[in-house]
Amino acid sequence: MESLTDFITMYSWQDIFTLWFVLVDDAYQILYDTFGQWRKRGPNPIFTDSEVITIALIADTFFAGHEDKALSFVRQYHLELFPRLPSPGCFNARRRALNLITEQVRRVLLAQWGLLENEQGEYVTQRINDSAPIPVCTYGRAKESRTIEQTWAPRELFFGWSASRKAKVFGFRLHLDTTTDKVVDSWMLAPACMHDSQSLGGLHEGEELYELAMLADGAFNNPSWLASIHHKHNSTVRLWALPRRDTRKPWPQQFRAFIALVRWRIEAALSVLSTVFAIEQPASRSLTGLVSRVSTRILAYTLCFITGPLLAFLGFHTQN
Repeated sequence: MESLTDFITMYSWQDIFTLWFVLVDDAYQILYDTFGQWRKRGPNPIFTDSEVITIALIADTFFAGHEDKALSFVRQYHLELFPRLPSPGCFNARRRALNLITEQVRRVLLAQWGLLENEQGEYVTQRINDSAPIPVCTYGRAKESRTIEQTWAPRELFFGWSASRKAKVFGFRLHLDTTTDKVVDSWMLAPACMHDSQSLGGLHEGEELYELAMLADGAFNNPSWLASIHHKHNSTVRLWALPRRDTRKPWPQQFRAFIALVRWRIEAALSVLSTVFAIEQPASRSLTGLVSRVSTRILAYTLCFITGPLLAFLGFHTQN
């Protein structure tokens, strides 16, 4: 059985680059037709926004986020696909300016390809919540880092503790939820000091939540947030968070075992994001660069659900 990211080594990179550009550009045109031009002044650049996002995907998927290496590789071997490549500095500035649009492209792809729907075409209402640390730098260099100064927030907010690493972290915490098929729906970055239960409300801020069932670990056990959601949306949101060990109403052992099997899915999604796309190592010197790299890598992860099956359906030849 093929895994989610096997297409990276199975198919020609040129075919993958071409397909990614087509998918991204199609989603970008939908945004353009719906909301109009986002650029407020100056002529449209020769190197299009869709090409910038595609090169960013290539850098974060195949070159561990090294933009210089990705640009040099494309310039040497695939210049016919992107004949108007900009300089590394210009590319980085363009990419940071597109960090919000990159996420909007992902949202369009989710709707366009029905990734949040089941086989019957119905909207999936089950979500699994979890979080992962996103360090800005090593803990020892925290006082020297200037990345978080752009947040206008006290530096103390970005000192936190990672239970998975069993170590102190300086930076952010990535909160996300996935469907039971491991597709990322919503995500957000919060200061590392904030507890998971404090950030859960912001993950769905501004959304209308109806008939949504969310499964989370014990860190997300926040009855006050659930009460506020019921009051705000008048909805039937259900939050299944693992109870504390000293609770008076423990879950049955069989139900705990079932929950552990379901929660494995979001842990697998975070594992792919961490090992394949190195999302916990953004290696950015600015806040906009960090957000841009995180959004690009989540977009690359989302494209994995489309790329492999689509390449096989279109009859592209594997390299084996």
